[in-house]
Amino acid sequence: MSLERVTITIPSETLEAAKSAAEREGLSVSAWLSRAAEHAAKIEAGLAAAEEAMAHLDAPTPEEQEWVDAVMDDATRSEHTGNQSRGAA
Repeated sequence: MSLERVTITIPSETLEAAKSAAEREGLSVSAWLSRAAEHAAKIEAGLAAAEEAMAHLDAPTPEEQEWVDAVMDDATRSEHTGNQSRGAA
């Protein structure tokens, strides 16, 4: 893998958070930011692929959309409940 030097501008609070996270993980700030950027790029690529795939499908029926909404509500509610219980420990 080849490396390139780049100059970026980010808010100082973001830089401080990145420095702290990198230190906790025993990484350089460059390695930590590189990993974070790679992760974000993979997510964006996945979202773009899903959007492209969805363009070839018919719109969901009202019943299908209701099911999706219920699943997402349940997943979101479970995530928030889990985060609250972890924070209380």
